[in-house]
Amino acid sequence: MIIKHLSLVAALSIGTIIHADEAALQKQIEMLMKRIEQLEKSHGTIVQTQTTLQEMQSTLKEEQSAQSDLLSKVNAQSANDNIKWDIDLRSAFHSIDYHYADDAKDRTGAADTVHAGKKYSNDSLFTNRLWLGMGSKVNDDLFFSGQVAANYYWGADNATHQNMSQDMGWESSSSPHDADLRLRQAYFVYKFGNDWDVPMTFSAGRRAAVDGFLANLREGTQKPGSPLAHITNVEVDGAMVQFNLDKVFLPGSYLKVVYGRSYDSINENAMSTTPYVDTTGSLDKKVDFLVLPMSIYDNGASKLMAEYAMIINAKGDTVAGTMPGVAAGTAHYGALSYQLDGLNEDIDFLNDSTVFASVAMTSTDPDSGYQMLGSTDSKNGYSFWAGVLFPDMISNGGRFGLEYNYGSKYWTPMTWAEDSVIGSKLATRGNAYEGYWNFPIVGKNLTAQLRYTYIDHNYRSSISFMDDPSFKNLDHSQELRAFVRYQY
Repeated sequence: MIIKHLSLVAALSIGTIIHADEAALQKQIEMLMKRIEQLEKSHGTIVQTQTTLQEMQSTLKEEQSAQSDLLSKVNAQSANDNIKWDIDLRSAFHSIDYHYADDAKDRTGAADTVHAGKKYSNDSLFTNRLWLGMGSKVNDDLFFSGQVAANYYWGADNATHQNMSQDMGWESSSSPHDADLRLRQAYFVYKFGNDWDVPMTFSAGRRAAVDGFLANLREGTQKPGSPLAHITNVEVDGAMVQFNLDKVFLPGSYLKVVYGRSYDSINENAMSTTPYVDTTGSLDKKVDFLVLPMSIYDNGASKLMAEYAMIINAKGDTVAGTMPGVAAGTAHYGALSYQLDGLNEDIDFLNDSTVFASVAMTSTDPDSGYQMLGSTDSKNGYSFWAGVLFPDMISNGGRFGLEYNYGSKYWTPMTWAEDSVIGSKLATRGNAYEGYWNFPIVGKNLTAQLRYTYIDHNYRSSISFMDDPSFKNLDHSQELRAFVRYQY
């Protein structure tokens, strides 16, 4: 196009000088032709330069892409070669009260003249709970997760705790006592069969079985532990196989089969001639458990879960009541829990709200010659748990929560990793009322909570299978708790 315009200009120039001297005209024509030739060469050079620049740019992009891939591989390898650590530190203040019933009885059914009608309180109990987590990842299908914990009250006497007759593994880091670090979690996970209709996962070790489904809400924890907190809230050692069913059943569905051991009465003295063997022939047998948590449906907003659990050789008593704490029979558990996040997506307040409800039952099955819950017969207990969480409209992300629990006379869940310092409100035989406020201070890294729990005991507080619920001890108990929590 440039050459055409120049040719036109040349023609016009010739037309204007037709009357000029022929030699001068010829000279001007030659000069114009040379100029046209130079422009043609320049145009060719520009095109060639543009092509070269495009080729260089393409080569540069290819090199950058290769370097990016190499850097990603280096970063991934570097991450896999290291353990990732995390910190969860909670410092709390507690004010607690216990009110004994006027007609309180001891575990034998005799009148408790020492405690009946009295009130016991601690207006300033301070606790620290540290979770030091660790994790390593070989690839997306094989990784390890672990956690050590210390849970203690300010001014704790380590020597006093070490002299206690028992320190069960499943409660050692769940209730405040001394400042020793203890193993809370340690397990590996291996996923396989990703291209199968039912992919599977295998895991073994000490599982994350505390603050499970629904209990995590009151604790301000985003991700719940594995089991349903309504019937299972203990630290357990066992092996797990998970079957992912969302390809063949409903979205988010899976079934876990967990088998483990919570107590073994072997002689652990390695210096003896028969270490790790029970040489006493006592009735204190191994206590094993089977837990089957199942996610029935989960689409991110609506979640329905169920669980069956069984304790083999659950603790009870002899018929004569002379040997409490022996293997006395089997206990069965079942629960169905539902959570809904977002009540109405068109209204921000309701969209950020959560409601949940759960029903559960427990059943005892004593062996011949033994009793559980003060009876040689099978006893069934029932419980209902409901709650709602909604935005506080004060802070960015803070939420208020209200919860209610009911438990019948023989309700006895596996919730001995206590969910409050006054005991497990989930194990209430009677009515429990709770309100709390979880709110951020510095994003998700520094948060706080104010919580009040009131438990109205209709029957004996549920702490074991050994005691008859008819022998009431406490009338009511309450706790006011405030904490700050650092997570990184």
